[in-house]
Amino acid sequence: RPPRFPSLVLQILLTDMPCKTVVLSAIAVSGASALSAGRGFLALNDEMQPDRVAKTLMKVEEEWRSQAIAFSMCSAGMECNGAASAFQQSCSTIVSAVVQASSGDRDNVAEYMNDVCTEIAEKDWRHGRCTVMGKLIADTMKEDAFQNRVNFDTAALCTKFWTSVVKEEGARVEQERKEQAKAEEEANKADEAAKAAEAKRKAEEEAEVAEASKKAEEVVQVAEETAAKAAVEEKAATALEDKAATQAKEQKSKEDGEAKEQADLKEVAEVAIKNVTVSDEVAKASNATVVLAANATVLAEPAAVVATPAAVAQPAVVAAKANKTA
Repeated sequence: RPPRFPSLVLQILLTDMPCKTVVLSAIAVSGASALSAGRGFLALNDEMQPDRVAKTLMKVEEEWRSQAIAFSMCSAGMECNGAASAFQQSCSTIVSAVVQASSGDRDNVAEYMNDVCTEIAEKDWRHGRCTVMGKLIADTMKEDAFQNRVNFDTAALCTKFWTSVVKEEGARVEQERKEQAKAEEEANKADEAAKAAEAKRKAEEEAEVAEASKKAEEVVQVAEETAAKAAVEEKAATALEDKAATQAKEQKSKEDGEAKEQADLKEVAEVAIKNVTVSDEVAKASNATVVLAANATVLAEPAAVVATPAAVAQPAVVAAKANKTA
């Protein structure tokens, strides 16, 4: 029976190979060896190593994603066929290897691809794409294994798969773009809201400062007005006090003058009375003399006027006032 596919050669094919020479091409040789020996497609699991094939397929799928993104973002007038051609070549190589390794058996392909895809975590997007590719290969294969080996249209399958990948990646990129735009919009809104809040806060602070300043100015103004009013009132009170003091002084001066005048008049009156008393006595003495003289001359001067006590006293009062003044 033909020898098994050497493990060393498989290991070399499983390490860092470019997409156009994909590692899964090893499946064709090892699978054919197993089938020619009358064994099942998966009988060489120890050599085909689905876990290592899955790791390499994950790298290939990364390149497919990049090619699909580049194609979906390609603008008019640009060369857009390079990514599609590269995908077509690597995809055809992988699909042909799987179909030939299974000798055209659809069930074997489905079983092996399931084993490979199971090695990729279900949460990983590459698990889903691996599953889609395996199902697409199995669904495209016919019941006739010979027709699958000879007439299987890998180009048509890869074109269909490419369309699916481009559509999916385009939708994902667009969704990410929308999410990014939304995130940026929300960030801008949040930034604007923060700026508006900050501006409002500053405006409120400035308004509070202005209000406090206005109140302080009003307090100062009221204090100044109160002080001015108090000064006016104090000045008025002082003026009233001065006026009252002046009036009191004038009143006292007047009273003192009147009192002095009364005292002077009293003194003059007393002097006058004293002089009148003396004059009366003198007058009495004079009258007696006059009477005697009158009697002597009555016959000679019948019209003579007899002096009165008041007339006699008047010169004495005048003399007393003159003495006081002197």
